[in-house]
Amino acid sequence: MSTFFQLATGTKPLTYASNFPWPFNIDLCFDPVAYPVAFSEGVGHGAAGCAVSAQEALGEKWREHFEICDAAWLMPYIQALAEGTPISREDVLAEYQRLHGEAPTTYESVAV
Repeated sequence: MSTFFQLATGTKPLTYASNFPWPFNIDLCFDPVAYPVAFSEGVGHGAAGCAVSAQEALGEKWREHFEICDAAWLMPYIQALAEGTPISREDVLAEYQRLHGEAPTTYESVAV
C-alpha cells in the first residue's frame, strides 16, 4: 500500500445544474510508484479519477484541473519528479501547511 496526499482541491460550478459546485482534487504519492499523481473529480455516480505519471500530469489534458484547484505551486514539484529528481516529502508538506494552515488529507492505495 502507498500513501497519497490530497494536496489541491477546488470546485467548478456546473452551469447546467444550478451551479452545483463540482469538486476537483489532485493527490500526490511520495513512494516510488509509476503513477504518483492522482486526479479526481465529481461526486456519487458522476465521480471519476485516475493516477498518472508525473510526465503525463504536466500535459495539457490536466491543465484545467490545476487551474480549478489553484495548484500552480505544486507543478514545480511534479516537474522535478518528471525529470527524475527526487522531491522532499517534508518540503512539499511544509508548503501545503503554509498555504492551507493544516496537514493534508491522506489515504492508502494499491499503487503501481
